[in-house]
Amino acid sequence: MEPLIEGSCLTVPNDLEYLPAIQAFVSEVMGRRGYSKRDTTMVLIALEEAIVNVVRHAFEPGEKANYQVIIDPITAGIRIIIKDKGLPYSPQLVPQYVPPSGIDTAHQSGLGSHLIKHSVDEIFFHNLGREGKELHLIKYLPYKSIEEMQTESELAPFPEPVKTPGPPEKKDFSIRRIRPSEVYDVSKLFYRAYGYSYGIDTIYYPEKLAQRHDDGTIISVVTVTPGDDRVVGHAALVRDDASSKTAEAAMAVVEPGFRGQGCQSIMITKLVEEARAVGLAGIFSKAVTNHVYAQKAGQKAGFRRCAVVVGLIPADRSFKGIQAALSQRESVAYGYRVVDDPGDIELYPPARHRKMTEKIYSSVGIKRIFTEPPSGLTPRAEEEAEVKVTVVPTYQRAVIEVEHFGKQTVPQVGLILKDLCYQKMEQITLYLNLRDPMTAVMCPRFEDMGFFFAGILPFSHVGDALLLQYLNNVPIDYGKIKIADEVGQEILAYVESNDPNRK
Repeated sequence: MEPLIEGSCLTVPNDLEYLPAIQAFVSEVMGRRGYSKRDTTMVLIALEEAIVNVVRHAFEPGEKANYQVIIDPITAGIRIIIKDKGLPYSPQLVPQYVPPSGIDTAHQSGLGSHLIKHSVDEIFFHNLGREGKELHLIKYLPYKSIEEMQTESELAPFPEPVKTPGPPEKKDFSIRRIRPSEVYDVSKLFYRAYGYSYGIDTIYYPEKLAQRHDDGTIISVVTVTPGDDRVVGHAALVRDDASSKTAEAAMAVVEPGFRGQGCQSIMITKLVEEARAVGLAGIFSKAVTNHVYAQKAGQKAGFRRCAVVVGLIPADRSFKGIQAALSQRESVAYGYRVVDDPGDIELYPPARHRKMTEKIYSSVGIKRIFTEPPSGLTPRAEEEAEVKVTVVPTYQRAVIEVEHFGKQTVPQVGLILKDLCYQKMEQITLYLNLRDPMTAVMCPRFEDMGFFFAGILPFSHVGDALLLQYLNNVPIDYGKIKIADEVGQEILAYVESNDPNRK
């Protein structure tokens, strides 16, 4: 693999005659980054479709303008950003692709959108308001999984420890920051414990895990045995960007023979130290709700319940060693642990949810000033919305983040929601900034669309976030959702009472 090269930016007239030059430049960059010809070709297909969409749909007919193509080599691969200041985005501008059922019925509508989604690894759309809009295409470098690196016998599932009466025998261990060479041991440990059931697939690709350690988006600690330094446990802070103020406490695994020794709680304590060292305000966790074991472990580690997001994980996602097939889309309980919160920040919760919002903040241990928005507040005519959309096709879910309200925010979110439902996204989470008084004003409008309360998440990408959720024809049996703590049970009951699908 070639060393990381510097990024570059092309400013291009909105004329498709420049497309071959753009593709030639991107091809050269990808070749230097170590991509195969096939991967390069796939990215160039996605790039072509994205640029054609921008040139044809982002500008008025005959309008002379420029757009930018930004090539951003990231540690794990390459990010290509197409940025323009043309017409506001509407999902309906690019129809969805319907695969042909025969030669005579072939229908090419939406083929470009289809090709983009199947040519790159991740896609993000970001509306920047006055600054225009961006489409991010991300392609990761090819990595070998731990399954390709180890023999079948080396990856055999752990045998279940023999149960004996009384407390487990005390074992010696120590906990420290991971060493570069130990990424292989961690991947192997995870695979043997859970197979391929874990949602963050980076854990199964040692080299990718190592690179994310290098760029600071993952910080790992391990449990090791004395003498031989054998890795028997792992936990990490995971964040999308090294500048984020919060991180998810995730990728937790302990070898069966060391469970019940307190490894996970001590690793979390160590992660809190690491979080404080890099200036995080807090860390959050996600625990499944088909059992309460992970939730109880989180409670012991100091996490307090802040949200319950229903139907987050597809029902066909298996949890090796924990439970067989799920009977419905799995719901997730969010927990939050304060690291270094400044406190006394003004928030504007919707009047309907103010009491529950205050209760959650009090339980988490965060001090906020709750106030009402000015009377008659509306977006100024010149303000434009800033909205980011992230689609997770493998989970059939999406996230919409409103970073700044504008006059067209509500209809824009409505269009995006309609498009996501058409794409058969089953669960959609909406993040609204509680520090923006417009959240209190506009929340009822989103609830009219079918969104309903999920909870809060301090210091998310949009600031302290109010989480709303939407289910696209997904039935939820709330009686099957297990919550360990009293506050979490109260949040769940409140979520259920607000779910329009239950009425």
